[in-house]
Amino acid sequence: MRLGSSLALVGSGEARLSDRYDCNVYAIEAPDGAVLVDTGGGRAPQRLLEHARETIGAPVGALLTHAHADHSQGGPAFQREGVPVIASEASATLLRTGTEEELGIVAAKRDGVYPAEYEFANYEPDRTVVPGTAVTVGGREFEVVSLRGHASDHVCYLTETDDGRVCFVGDAVYPDGSISLLNVPGSSLAAYRSDIDNLRGRGIDALLPGHGLPRLEGGQECVELAAEALEGMYVPPSRT
Repeated sequence: MRLGSSLALVGSGEARLSDRYDCNVYAIEAPDGAVLVDTGGGRAPQRLLEHARETIGAPVGALLTHAHADHSQGGPAFQREGVPVIASEASATLLRTGTEEELGIVAAKRDGVYPAEYEFANYEPDRTVVPGTAVTVGGREFEVVSLRGHASDHVCYLTETDDGRVCFVGDAVYPDGSISLLNVPGSSLAAYRSDIDNLRGRGIDALLPGHGLPRLEGGQECVELAAEALEGMYVPPSRT
């Protein structure tokens, strides 16, 4: 599903564009091919790769916003297809050794978010990145921005396109200014308060969240709403 001249939504469980347990998976054009952001839940990764090829081009890499299963578990299948997976150092640790308790899957199964038979597969990402630096994938540069709160390893990716500044924001902030605070290990309101300023005043045009509809214009407004809510005494509106 094209979102702009260089951008497409290639997976979404909510829209049934791909498997029902997939987050929103995006593909963005780079000089060497398509860069994907997140890899879905791992049950039907070929659909994501096919949609990327049909809309943007052959995938040359995949960036992870965090290690939660619906964002990371397509990684091993991508690697088998020659698509390297890139994650933050904190995400890499969870991918290598994280347990289903640490990753919130035990709670998600209890609440019916994942089926009882779903299993998290540990694996080794191909590269790691550090928040506060930039990474080049397929010839396209992305700034890596720490925005913990939804998860202890959560990062966002900023890049410039002909249509403006794009932020792949994962599950950190949504177009209505809400956040996603969970009652699972690694989710922290204090971390949200600590990191939200990392995205303030960044001139974001397109805000591309891990679930629901993207915001293709005026994305910075969404971040500022969330930041203002986090300054108050009450827990901000949260999408869980």
